[in-house]
Amino acid sequence: MTVFARCKCFLKTNIFVKEINQHIKYASDAQFVLEYSSVIQSAGLSVDETLKQVKEEVARRKNVFSDNKKRSEEIKIKYKRLHPEIFKLQENYFHEKFLEITKLVSNSSPDQLALQLEGNKQKRYYSFPVFSNKFCDLLLEELKNFENADVPKGRPNSMNKHGVLLDELGFNEEFLNAFRTEYLQPIAVKLFPEYVLDGLDTHKAFVVKYKIGEDVDLGWHHDNAEVNLMVTLNIALNEGFDEGSLYIGPMAGEGKGVAGSESTVEEYSHKKGWGLLHRGLQMHGAMPIEYGERYNMIIWARSSSVRNLNCPMCMKKPDLEPVDVGWGEGFTMCTS
Repeated sequence: MTVFARCKCFLKTNIFVKEINQHIKYASDAQFVLEYSSVIQSAGLSVDETLKQVKEEVARRKNVFSDNKKRSEEIKIKYKRLHPEIFKLQENYFHEKFLEITKLVSNSSPDQLALQLEGNKQKRYYSFPVFSNKFCDLLLEELKNFENADVPKGRPNSMNKHGVLLDELGFNEEFLNAFRTEYLQPIAVKLFPEYVLDGLDTHKAFVVKYKIGEDVDLGWHHDNAEVNLMVTLNIALNEGFDEGSLYIGPMAGEGKGVAGSESTVEEYSHKKGWGLLHRGLQMHGAMPIEYGERYNMIIWARSSSVRNLNCPMCMKKPDLEPVDVGWGEGFTMCTS
């Protein structure tokens, strides 16, 4: 029987410590103190307090899938949707240019398709309009309504503390599953075939919020879930913000991969309703916003046939363990 799984590295690698702007590994207290005490103390931080935060994140990850299910069930019962119609995907939610692009996919070569998109063809990231302004406005109203609701809420990941997990809110069944398979996958097959292989069979989708006094930027990183799929879709949902541009660099492991290096990093400015499509292993980050707030929808599309060969987090053949709930981290394994 084939079941969904996670790599065992999920509990001990790529734990983001914002105060030192670094992803760290945790195998034991002794290892952590030996490896990170110097950089933590140099930042004027307490090693004990930082270690406590890391262990809390490890504990969160141990139960993340069962906790996600519990919150989803409670939200389904208690949360009153503001715009229930937007939870089912409809073509009129899309920008007309996006619909034109999707119609071109089947009869276009990769080069012909790329010509219809903005971005950097050589570095293989692409930008194009996805959703209409009206849909963005409705979704933003729904998100703010949810933020103010008295229901449990999970956070997207260790880097983003402010945002919404869209599966918990109820967007998977009639919206995101169809979007992934019917719209995103055909484009990804043409542009990134080696990162799709047998298909994009799962995803993790969430919205992150940037606001002064909350999360204002995003450190240099590549994406876990997308690494499987190697495709990321960032959608700027509103226009009332300044700065906060995305910076895009080389693939993880290529060159220095240092944020701010003019020779390797390019800037991308968000536009309402537009998406940025790139491989998950492509290094990127977000500059600080200067005022207002910005919401970005992120869809980490995953291909088990890709990530089963190489875990994007530990960069090794994954050491898998089954999960009892949901899609895990997008891996699959056979059990007796």
